[in-house]
Amino acid sequence: MRLAQRESWRAALANVSVFFATLGSGLMVGGALLEMMLLSAGLGTPSTTFTMIHPPFGGSFNLFIITLNSVMEWLLIPMALFLNWHIPKRTTLIVIAAAVFYAVRVWTYVYFVPNIFEFGALPPEGPFSAEVVERFRIWVTLSWLRFAIQDVLTYLLFLLAAFVPASASGTFRKVAGEKAVQKEAQSA
Repeated sequence: MRLAQRESWRAALANVSVFFATLGSGLMVGGALLEMMLLSAGLGTPSTTFTMIHPPFGGSFNLFIITLNSVMEWLLIPMALFLNWHIPKRTTLIVIAAAVFYAVRVWTYVYFVPNIFEFGALPPEGPFSAEVVERFRIWVTLSWLRFAIQDVLTYLLFLLAAFVPASASGTFRKVAGEKAVQKEAQSA
């Protein structure tokens, strides 16, 4: 009875961690989609190109995105990995989601963050050189790719992982001590 109760708790914690990782990545999809649509709309008119990265728009979006990315990086993804490690099918999906997410985060820190700081230092009212506007256009285009990979793909992988059952029906990996106890119980 005690083993079954422990497996039940492990399954519940695994489910909760996947729920929060899925919720967090889903919120990132929604927030990033809104930001990407606004940035893309700003590209249509040179006078508003950099308006979207300055307050009031840029400040609140940046705070939202930075906070959510940090929570995903440091809490939700590691928690999902740790609490679901004993569920092989879920682990595979979560490891892929984590690898994708962290790989794109490295790309973000190397390319996107330095550029947004540079663009943010420009006065929002302009004037802007054609070279700077083109660099920003490329940055926004690559941000759509980053959105698709980091946000949408990660969300879909966590959503798939949420549909993998975390039950005591044999999907758990057994530690050596549990295997021995189970073998003894079966032979008795």
